[in-house]
Amino acid sequence: MEDAEMTKLRGRLNAHRELLIELTSLLMAERGHVPAGAQGGPGEDLAVYDQEEDPGGIPTDGYAEQAEYAVEVRAIFDAARARMEARGRKS
Repeated sequence: MEDAEMTKLRGRLNAHRELLIELTSLLMAERGHVPAGAQGGPGEDLAVYDQEEDPGGIPTDGYAEQAEYAVEVRAIFDAARARMEARGRKS
C-alpha cells in the first residue's frame, strides 16, 4: 500500500475511533455506565491479554486478531470513561 493511501486510512480510522469515544462517553454520562447494548466493552466477553491459559502456547493468527480487538475495545471504553469523568470535573 502506498504512503498516501496509508495516511488516508490512518486518518479515517482515527476519526472513527474519536467519534466512538465521544459517543460512548456521552452515553456513559447519561446512563452512568456502559450501555448494555455495547457489551463487547469492558467485561468477560473480551479475549485475555496473553497466553496465560497455556503458557507454552503459540498465539495463532485468530487469537492475535481477537486479542487486538479486545485491546482496542478496552482502550476506547477507557478513553470514553476518562472523557466522561473529565467533562464532569469541568461542570
